[in-house]
Amino acid sequence: MKPCRQYYINLFLSAVIVLLGMQTAQAAVEPATLTLPDSITLALENNPAMKIAQSNQAKATWSIKQAQAYNGLSLEYNYTLLRTDQPPSWYNNTTIPLPVYFNGAAPASVIYPAWSADYSAYNHQLQLQLPLYTGGKIENTVKLAKDGSAAAALGTTATKQQLTMEVTTSYFNVLQARNLAEVAHQGVDDLDAHLKNVQNYYDAGTVPLSDVLQTQVRLANARNSLIKAQDSYKLARYKLNIVIGLSLHNQASLADDFSNQPYAQSVDESIASALKNRPEMTQANLKIAMAKDKVNIANSGHLPTVAVVGSESWSDTNPSTSKGRNSWAVGMNVQFNVFDNGLTKTEIKQSEHEVTEAQEQLQQLTDKISLEVCQAYLSVQEATERITNNQVAVHQSQHDYQLAQERYGAGVGTNLDVMDAELAMIQAKTNYIQALYDANNSMAQLDKAMGVVK
Repeated sequence: MKPCRQYYINLFLSAVIVLLGMQTAQAAVEPATLTLPDSITLALENNPAMKIAQSNQAKATWSIKQAQAYNGLSLEYNYTLLRTDQPPSWYNNTTIPLPVYFNGAAPASVIYPAWSADYSAYNHQLQLQLPLYTGGKIENTVKLAKDGSAAAALGTTATKQQLTMEVTTSYFNVLQARNLAEVAHQGVDDLDAHLKNVQNYYDAGTVPLSDVLQTQVRLANARNSLIKAQDSYKLARYKLNIVIGLSLHNQASLADDFSNQPYAQSVDESIASALKNRPEMTQANLKIAMAKDKVNIANSGHLPTVAVVGSESWSDTNPSTSKGRNSWAVGMNVQFNVFDNGLTKTEIKQSEHEVTEAQEQLQQLTDKISLEVCQAYLSVQEATERITNNQVAVHQSQHDYQLAQERYGAGVGTNLDVMDAELAMIQAKTNYIQALYDANNSMAQLDKAMGVVK
């Protein structure tokens, strides 16, 4: 009985050690403190969007090698095994002697056609080919693949910029939600403290019951706002953890890493910088070049193709006999499409329309980026002005709240004055926090719109 008990004790201890080890490993993987650069680095390592972009870039690189492979030697091996009741065309169908008797005389050697039989035959063939001229088809296919690879690399850069913006806005949204929750909590604390004073005044008979009831209702409303603010903070935190690839409930502390520096460039300078630096603009120009490559590839259908061809084959029956055949050949293969019922022409026209489409898409993209920069630029300017305005409002509202409390304590002010002053102070602090983080989020969007890599 004791050995069995000891066995279960050891098993339990082993399970505890394994669980502790897993928790320790998990803690080692996920950081306890996060800065904005740390968050961006984690997202670039863990986010699926970045991995997809990198995979597309690698795939495009292999497309170049695939296109280049058509411009070299190719060796093809072909093996055929068959069974038939007819001898192969290359098989030496000789006649065979059959014994016959004439009037009881000794057998004479008479020649008859060969008896019918089943044949098992096989054939091996090696063919070597080297293209000399394809009307530019191979060369333009390689160029098309290289342009596609360059576009995929730019796609990775664009994904990095987009992900950087998403992490930055998510990071600042968490800080904003956290600070708003703190402001809401401060509102609850202020009203709770005020309710105690009102209750004391009511107990002393200096204020009516309506003051107590009004304060209790306002406190309940403030608690509702706190609950919503705390839920908003949790949701913002979940979004950040998902974007950067951490566990959903990770609670690493975030550093207040933001600035409030004025943006110096004009909107026209910002648009010019965006049109120069955005990877999507270069991608659009590459798309035009790729469409033109397709036109050249389609045009190759009107030109001949020339290739050097060499082959060697050997055939025999199974089992092998001395009647097998070996042969080789070396030559040149010239192929020219004389008439294809307009197929090449339709391919050329389709490719030409792709060029037109790509050119118009470039203009669309230019307009879209310009508008995107304008929107982000105005958002930055607006938020910056709101910060200055709300800083003054916060200072004034705090002073007004103190005066309202003093007047109410002296019996010359009303309870409604105190609560209104408290509500105005909370609103001013909320507006200031929103303006501060709106400025940083808008700046992140402007950097992305301008193609700025940080």
